[in-house]
Parts: sequence; C-alpha cells; structure tokens
Amino acid sequence: MFENMQRGSESQPKYSKAAASKDEVEDGMEEEDDEEHGETLCGACGENYAADEFWICCDICEKWFHGKCVKITPARAEHIKQYKCPSCSNKRARP
Repeated sequence: MFENMQRGSESQPKYSKAAASKDEVEDGMEEEDDEEHGETLCGACGENYAADEFWICCDICEKWFHGKCVKITPARAEHIKQYKCPSCSNKRARP
C-alpha cells in the first residue's frame, strides 16, 4: 500500500501549504509536518522551514524552496505537473 501511495505522490507537485486543513490539525498532522521539516533549509536563501510560509520541492534535486524565493505562488504551484528549481532548469541534458 505504501508503494502505491508513494507512486501516486510522484505525479503530483510537491509543495507545502501554510495552513493545515481542519482534518490534518485534528489528526496531529500539523505537528508531524513541523517535525518533518524542522531541519529543512531553503535551497535559495538558506533560511529554516517555517510552517506559515509556502514552500515547494524540486522534483529533480528534491531540495525545498520558499515560494517567494523562486517566484512560485500557491495558485501557480497547483498547475505545475513537475517543478524544476532554477538550478535544475538551467542544467542541460547530456547527449
């Protein structure tokens, strides 16, 4: 079952919304989210994770970025199938 959940999440963009839903708060998910991202640093500015900010994860290098640092809004992230950070976007595929 975990494999199916993991596979399904790979097709979705990875991003962290600032506000947790009511169900997540009741289930203690918000607390787990803080613990999971506690050591996470923005790949652009190097600042620590804060739950009140929008973050997005690069699907290539899997680094996390503040949305504001990479100029991605939560609304725009909803429409991105695969997010590439500026560094990965500038890399060219080798022939």
